[in-house]
Amino acid sequence: MKSKLPLVLILLSLVAIGSALWQAHEASSLDAALRRIDERTQARRLLELSLPPVQAEMMRLIREERGKLGLGPDVSSPQYPMPEGGKADFNVGFFLLTPAGLMVPEGEENFANALMKAPAIYDTIRRKADSPSSPIYDPSKQTKYDPKTQVPAFSVYQVTDTDFSKPMETTGDAGPFFAWHYGDNFVYMRSIPTTHGNAAEGFIIDKDKLAAHLLPFVEKGLLKPSIDFVQGKEAANLAPLPLVLRPGKEVALPDTRERAEALSGTVVSAWLIAGSSVALIFGLLAFYARMERRRSDFVSAVTHELRTPLTTFNLYAEMLHEGRVPQEKVAEYHETLLRESKRLAHLVENVLALAHLSRGKVRGRQDVGSCAEILPPLFKKVEDKLKQAGFHVSVSIDPRCKLQSLRTDLLSVEQIFTNLADNAIKYAGGEKAAVNISVHVTHRALTIRFADHGKGMEEEAKKTLFRPFSRSAKATSGRKPGVGLGLALSRDLARSIGGELALEDSSAKGTTFVLTLPLGE
Repeated sequence: MKSKLPLVLILLSLVAIGSALWQAHEASSLDAALRRIDERTQARRLLELSLPPVQAEMMRLIREERGKLGLGPDVSSPQYPMPEGGKADFNVGFFLLTPAGLMVPEGEENFANALMKAPAIYDTIRRKADSPSSPIYDPSKQTKYDPKTQVPAFSVYQVTDTDFSKPMETTGDAGPFFAWHYGDNFVYMRSIPTTHGNAAEGFIIDKDKLAAHLLPFVEKGLLKPSIDFVQGKEAANLAPLPLVLRPGKEVALPDTRERAEALSGTVVSAWLIAGSSVALIFGLLAFYARMERRRSDFVSAVTHELRTPLTTFNLYAEMLHEGRVPQEKVAEYHETLLRESKRLAHLVENVLALAHLSRGKVRGRQDVGSCAEILPPLFKKVEDKLKQAGFHVSVSIDPRCKLQSLRTDLLSVEQIFTNLADNAIKYAGGEKAAVNISVHVTHRALTIRFADHGKGMEEEAKKTLFRPFSRSAKATSGRKPGVGLGLALSRDLARSIGGELALEDSSAKGTTFVLTLPLGE
């Protein structure tokens, strides 16, 4: 029956989950469909409102940059000066490409080198100087020399006069500016007729920087708009540049309260039912798995902890029974058996106490008396236990304890400190082993600190310190005795008598636990 419990829980929950999910899906699908319609309509409207101001700002920026070039360059000059006013931040660089070669303003040599190393751009500028409708030059397919006519050419750019010793002069007005792009390069140029052939003048635009100037003019309702090059058969909506303003996928919708209120109740109810059903089944399964894991941990830990003393009992009892123990060793064997029996008794006591607390049962006894009278005998037992293990123990009690009464279960308090002492013996022993117990009176509470001078505990151990059957890496690797019940039981005991047990600090200087007990009236 137990093995079928998870399956039964799943089957019983599937019907409720399925129906709730279907209802939630239908309601959400309707809401999502209506929302998509609203988003598409709103996106188109906001795009139409955004295009005029974006277009106007773009034309203003381009006209301003284009105006710096004037009516035309002096092609006869051996230098190409930087236009007055410099270049804008979106302008990668000005250029003048004549039949004699490329010229850029002084200080723009890096830009010139980069342009000459990009043949698809460099040679296309030459081509489009002759014919703006020329296709973009592809160096892998085009030839740089016409074998039929044997006409001298720069790539596919026709040169009317190759004698560059003659002065180069313009033969007409500069043509209109036009734009084209290749990859991430955006070229804005015009053709200049000269005595040696057509020259090209213009500048290269950084599309992303230009877009940064334009996006603030987009309607705020478009949450993630973008400005990019035209792709495929897509039409440019920011002419004359081959750019397109896209609204993006996220749009701020206007107030749709009426529609939302009509559907919200159904959607929320459906998803709450579905979520509750899913949470319930997973909660039950998690609880079942946790209980199974704790049961398995308990059996494994207790079995492992019982095996060693039982083996010792069996072996020593058999040797004593058969008389194989030398007379001088008999007392030592009896002492070992007594120590192991106390260890087993302590383990059984902890297990039974944890079982009682897990079922909500407490001892129910009440010991009442002055703090200064009932605590010292308890500390004496703990002190004796620690001193037998080689510890130096110091106990300090707040003088105000004489004026305070304590109503508690001393057996539970003693068991808590016994478990703390066992922990100190396991992990804080050594030549300079020491424990300090201090008692302080606070507002309506008694605070008892139990501090050792060991090496502290690792960070991972702190997270599971009070979890039953949880043991630190030191305990596991060092094969320390115990099943990981002591601290978990101690905290539960403290809470069962109205107090609290907590880890105050653990470092290389030692570990300190704090037990808080309520004072009596």
